[in-house]
Amino acid sequence: MNFDRLVTFPGSLPQQMDALWARQAAEWPRLANGLASLHNARVNSFNLNGATLMVQCNAARIVSTGAKIDAASIAARPCFLCPANLPVEQLGLAYGDRWLILSNPAPIFDPHFTISSTRHEPQRIMPLTGTILDLARDLAGAYTVFYNGPKCGASAPDHVHMQAIKAGVLPFERELLGELYAREGWIEWLRDHPVRVGVTRAPRRPAIILAGRDRDELVTALTAVVERLGEVHPADPEPMLNLFAVYSPEVWLVYVFPRFAHRPACYGTGPGQFVVSPGSIDLGGVLIAPRPEDFERLTPEVAGGILEEVLLPQDRFTQLREALAG
Repeated sequence: MNFDRLVTFPGSLPQQMDALWARQAAEWPRLANGLASLHNARVNSFNLNGATLMVQCNAARIVSTGAKIDAASIAARPCFLCPANLPVEQLGLAYGDRWLILSNPAPIFDPHFTISSTRHEPQRIMPLTGTILDLARDLAGAYTVFYNGPKCGASAPDHVHMQAIKAGVLPFERELLGELYAREGWIEWLRDHPVRVGVTRAPRRPAIILAGRDRDELVTALTAVVERLGEVHPADPEPMLNLFAVYSPEVWLVYVFPRFAHRPACYGTGPGQFVVSPGSIDLGGVLIAPRPEDFERLTPEVAGGILEEVLLPQDRFTQLREALAG
């Protein structure tokens, strides 16, 4: 692997990641500053249609939330995820022969990792599904892996990567785990075999839930979800989505938020606008508002409207549901 700051620690992969985080937090000023911003973040909580939505005012996240991802802007900057361009203080764990596990210096949670390819390849979900499942399995229920699509919250759409946070820290995931075996609730199960596939019922945020024990069957089911989404809402360079995967015990749980738009119409720095650009974490129940003025103006109605605007509308979600049930 072409990276000269690899480190190793004893123990399982989650234990090694915890050790990496502790060392980097102690030795890397940029991460220490990011953690200070996180720990000083203001937090609010709303109830949206029975679901919890936290709002986090974290100034360190302005770089990602305000990232320019148009082709000209990307071409004008060096790729900040390529190994040669990583900060000299940044250390990494090797995962397989092509992935680096890195501490995220602007964390939304403590800890927060980026898992970046050593190859400069574009952010795409189809070649990545198996790797996401493998990583979730190797993290053994300690961490949840997630993916931002190239126009769905990724600030580096030109370099393929995943992220990981502690399992269960997202409101949606906690609520989902409590709902999986409910007889009547907000999940409509469409099929049980070979992979259990369900969709959320309105007025919950539209999401697709998959659960299964067989990796290959789950890859096939995920591929079908992406393909059907591409038919319902075609987009370039890939169907728009945010995806999460967690493994415990011997079962993968995957949930996918199908998207309609990259950013809401209110995105911007002008009067009445908000620097809020939802990615996976936001859809999972923690909306990031880096600017204090936005945080103070976010009401449940405004926050709910922002999420509704970027998610697949209910009529198209119904089409997607019918395609998955067929």
